[in-house]
Amino acid sequence: MNLKTGPGYVWVDDAQALARLTEALRGVSRVGLDTEADSLHHYFEKVCLIQLSFSGSNYIVDPLAGLSLTEFLAELSRKELILQGADYDLRMMKQSFGFRPEAPVFDTMLAAQVLGYEQIGLAALAEKFCGVTLAKAGQKSDWSKRPLPVKLLEYAASDVNCLERIADGMTDELRRLARTEWHRECCERVVKVTGLPEREEGKDPWRIKGSSKLLPKTLAFVREIWKWREEEARERDRPPFMILLNENLIALAEWRVSNPGTPLCGGPAFLRRVTGERLSRLENAVRFAENLPPSAWPERLKRTWAPDGRPSQEKVEALIAACRTIAEGLKISPSFLAPRAALTAVVRQEARSADAVMTASGLMRWQTELVMPAVKTVL
Repeated sequence: MNLKTGPGYVWVDDAQALARLTEALRGVSRVGLDTEADSLHHYFEKVCLIQLSFSGSNYIVDPLAGLSLTEFLAELSRKELILQGADYDLRMMKQSFGFRPEAPVFDTMLAAQVLGYEQIGLAALAEKFCGVTLAKAGQKSDWSKRPLPVKLLEYAASDVNCLERIADGMTDELRRLARTEWHRECCERVVKVTGLPEREEGKDPWRIKGSSKLLPKTLAFVREIWKWREEEARERDRPPFMILLNENLIALAEWRVSNPGTPLCGGPAFLRRVTGERLSRLENAVRFAENLPPSAWPERLKRTWAPDGRPSQEKVEALIAACRTIAEGLKISPSFLAPRAALTAVVRQEARSADAVMTASGLMRWQTELVMPAVKTVL
């Protein structure tokens, strides 16, 4: 791409431009950061753009240009990073480059939740703190394509342009409400979680949403159809949902159980776009599941409860109601203060101390301190 600069950004796709950017980074302490990936278009997802904002300038780095990013990323890791919804960006940066932040992270979305904003998206925050309206046209684009249109590059640059001003405004509000530590702990949790190893394959990744209530025989079909979908997605380098949606996968499994031996061509309408060898491979997968003996069917997952059995639903609902009252008094979302699953775990394990509550529920310390009065009252 010949374009090196554009309205509101500097395009970095060669070694000299990257060296200048790295040198400029050395003179600052914090950086607005965003990424664009191709997870909506490819099985092997990757970071396709790295957007930075600092000292009044925006930069877009092309990591697909064959550059050595080692020195640049090392310098970037030492800066305080401002991100909107840091979870995804940090996971993708780790997956693509092994990148991990060494300095604090300021997540503007988490700050919005801590402050009790009703709208926590970047567009709403940009309008609130910067008075600008962000375009949405590029959200589902395939960022791996080259060259990228100028309009998409402008969209990418706009995502980081306001991050420093948003962070400044939120920092003041966090201090005023004495919630700085709440936000700091939230950000530290995100950094920690995104640095954990990927989930082990042994945890049955085929158990997709909606499958937990299915019978073992149907689960056998879900498992084999899921394997077929993964192979097709990997071979075609497409996201699995582009091959077959989760809800359609489950619908196909249920249909097959009810229609044993019926050719797939007579199945649900969404199968009409599966033809040729792809259809033959799917038929093989379905036939394999059909021929499995009951002893080879997957078991339904069982909930594990404490020795004294299922937690008292009355206590669970009472604790949820009490925590909702606390959240409303703070003007934050009840689910952000303490999700239902966390409170159910507290009741199930009869966690009465702060440490026990944190261990049982996974709540952070600031959340635990706020809900402890309710825990003591209910338990």
